[in-house]
Amino acid sequence: MDDRTLKEIIREELKKLSKLSWGQRVGYVWDYYKPLLAAILGIIMVISIGVTIYRNLQLNQLLQVYFVNCNALEVDGEQIAAEFGEYIGGIGDHDVISIDTSIYVSENDNSQYGVANQMKLVTMAAAKAMDLMLVDEEEYLKLAEQGYFADLSDYLSEEQLEEWSDLLVEGPETEDGTIPISALDLTEAPLITEKNVYAGNKVYGAVMANAVHTDLCDDFFSYLFQK
Repeated sequence: MDDRTLKEIIREELKKLSKLSWGQRVGYVWDYYKPLLAAILGIIMVISIGVTIYRNLQLNQLLQVYFVNCNALEVDGEQIAAEFGEYIGGIGDHDVISIDTSIYVSENDNSQYGVANQMKLVTMAAAKAMDLMLVDEEEYLKLAEQGYFADLSDYLSEEQLEEWSDLLVEGPETEDGTIPISALDLTEAPLITEKNVYAGNKVYGAVMANAVHTDLCDDFFSYLFQK
């Protein structure tokens, strides 16, 4: 049994750290306090998700768009939201358009950060806090197979379906044998290329199967194809 007081433990730990280089200190803290740091990261993520959901309930949410696995360092979500608001003719003082560029997931990333991002994607989708998703090809194929996306033909106008006929992406066959249009190929959309959103990689746009705010989904696609 450790009879030391908390003050004594802290003093001894600081004494150990003082004898180490900065690089060694980081390694020491990570090796000995990894479970605690992971728990703190998980708590922060849960709080962040809770705050986001609560905030969405308090305001008039118009559209929630997630740019998954994007080139986040060069993508300004607030700027895109503001530009889209102007594109649709302006929004009210209590109206909100949310653009989230923070989620990066990969099946090969088993780090605490990777797991936290996967948890955020699943949680936000289950909470109906995602309306429209832009995502790279690899992650799109996985999510489409799991039934995350709706049939785009239910949300695009006849004119849009005709205009973008070469860009429509068929989803996996459903149980009744139908093959829905589950995404739109946005790789060459002007605003995607101009803003370097996906660094030239293939990207798809899809409406979530349980989306709540869908009135502006078609407008957002049109916004991305502005020249």
